[in-house]
Amino acid sequence: MFGIIFQYYNYKKHLKFNIVMKRSLKELSGYKVQAIDQQDGKVIDFLFDDESWVVRYVEIDFGNFFINERVIIPGVFFDKIDYKEKLFNINLKLETIKNGPKPETKMPVSRKYEEALNKYYAQNPYWPVSTYYPPAHPKEYYPPRPLKVPAKIISENINTNLRSFQEVNGYIIQAIDDKIGHIEDIIIDDADRQIVYLVIDTSNWMPLSKKLLIAVEWLSEISYLDQEAQINLLSKTIKEAPEFNYDSPIQTEYEIQLYNFYNDVFKNKL
Repeated sequence: MFGIIFQYYNYKKHLKFNIVMKRSLKELSGYKVQAIDQQDGKVIDFLFDDESWVVRYVEIDFGNFFINERVIIPGVFFDKIDYKEKLFNINLKLETIKNGPKPETKMPVSRKYEEALNKYYAQNPYWPVSTYYPPAHPKEYYPPRPLKVPAKIISENINTNLRSFQEVNGYIIQAIDDKIGHIEDIIIDDADRQIVYLVIDTSNWMPLSKKLLIAVEWLSEISYLDQEAQINLLSKTIKEAPEFNYDSPIQTEYEIQLYNFYNDVFKNKL
């Protein structure tokens, strides 16, 4: 695990080639939708599969204050995001998007709905074999791919691998000895839509609260029924981690500092 996670020395030699940006899903929620022919609707959620923690779909709402008109779009149709204008570009005509299969009311969506969605858009499913492929230029990506993801509770026997950003937002983070906070946001690489970090808000558990980043790889287990994720470290250790600030973009120097910190604590198992 640690040989993969903490390759920051190799990464540091290639900083000048790192062009991948880390983005907040909370920030992207609410972006307007730009189809090929016109603009309409807004982004309200992101769906990821918990086998790879890659964002597979975006959920869009074309409704208004009185009614919801939701649709889900496969990631293959995502185009470049205009961060300045806050536009989420999609390579489909608006009519095609609006005529797609309507999602179930209860989230997360079922495999049956995913099959209907793939049939409508003539796309091959990403299961049962993971469709994550190593990037063509791996030195541009950090942490290295593929990432280790937290184990699921097998006994929960949940018949879906698809989870919602809005669903896991608020999940409790449990350290070895105590709860340390809850998930406030998810950070992805905008190049491959890989979830790399969780933003943890410690305000409910720490008198002097701060925001923390925890890499997906550092979580040992996640329970979707208990709405809780576990990390095998003591709470006092996690509280000493470098603070995360939304006002500052995630820079490579900060990531190296973060990985240096967790490299040491995992080795010493504090």
